[in-house]
Amino acid sequence: MLAAVVVAGVLLRDVVPPADAWLVAHASAAPGTRPAAVAAAVSGAGTLLCLVALVAGAVAVLRRRGRGARVGRVVATVPLAASVLLLQGLFLRPGPPQQPQLGTYPSGHVAVVTAVGFAAVLLYGQLGRAWHRAALAGALTAVTLVAASRIVLAEHWLVDAAGAAVGALGVGLLAAAVLRLGPAVRTR
Repeated sequence: MLAAVVVAGVLLRDVVPPADAWLVAHASAAPGTRPAAVAAAVSGAGTLLCLVALVAGAVAVLRRRGRGARVGRVVATVPLAASVLLLQGLFLRPGPPQQPQLGTYPSGHVAVVTAVGFAAVLLYGQLGRAWHRAALAGALTAVTLVAASRIVLAEHWLVDAAGAAVGALGVGLLAAAVLRLGPAVRTR
């Protein structure tokens, strides 16, 4: 997954795929409008809600499973998975016309929410299958909404958001393997 993000970054450095151009032309909201305000709120709230879910999951796992819980190792996956945003400095890909900043690939917002959501899914897996499924649904929803909000705000291209999600997930999976977090979904 990480290799795909790097290859896409190299190949698309100065290229705007047609889907990206169409989305920015037709789905972005002008600054100061209600849709832009909603998108900005979704971007912040999605990340904040994932952080709250992660903390709540850590507390629940520690209460239920005690000292033997893998909370510390799971939380360690967050900065590791989010580190994919450091690739921005490597590619310096220009963003949409409304975004004057270079280095929008991969999206930092989407990388962070994906990393936090990934860790939350790992944590809630320790509480049982129903909690795991709920966390997975919540994480997928948060990542999708935050990614869409970045596109609506014309801060990122679709490729920036997709690359961040795929890259953070790839690094998260690699970190989970190195930290020996493996499948921990309990059947209760």
